[in-house]
Amino acid sequence: MDSSSDVATIGHRACPGVTDQADMQEPDCSDTEPSAFLVPLYAIVYVSTAARELSLGELRHLQERAQVRNVREQVTGILLFSEGSFMQYLEGPAEGLASVYGFIKADPHHYGIVDLVREPIREREFSDWAMAFRVVGAMGQSSETSQDEALMRCLLSTDEPVSASRQQLLRFWNRGRSSVASTLDQFSSERARRVRQARAK
Repeated sequence: MDSSSDVATIGHRACPGVTDQADMQEPDCSDTEPSAFLVPLYAIVYVSTAARELSLGELRHLQERAQVRNVREQVTGILLFSEGSFMQYLEGPAEGLASVYGFIKADPHHYGIVDLVREPIREREFSDWAMAFRVVGAMGQSSETSQDEALMRCLLSTDEPVSASRQQLLRFWNRGRSSVASTLDQFSSERARRVRQARAK
């Protein structure tokens, strides 16, 4: 999907060299240095809030736009939506991620982006999807789709340890917005506090 200018970062950050888009150009991940024949891969998980109520058709349009951009930048991933909240997982080379995430932060369809995970990865979790998409109902209950079985095979991979990204996605898939409600509420409260302080000056 595409996103707004307010961005916070919390939680897991496994690669100290990948802290923002600028840093992603020259990451310092010496402890996970890949083969010289491979392009280093990184992953981002963020949550955000829809700026208004979105129809399924509008959400599908966002997915289609993201797929075109992601193919160009060699980025893959999944977008989950639940009760007005987005969780998106993106994976790919640092330069491609930086480009895609720049578009995401500028998208007016949502606001209050909170980074949950930034980490180097050995291989892609969603290599077959330029951008998979699923609407998750209240408390994770929703109608199954034809792609669900394939997506769950990715999320329930037996690889150990389970990545921080996959943990976040599984919680959102199973519990919906409630899995990140406290994080989003905390961000909203902090944002409101900053607005009050600015008005008081």
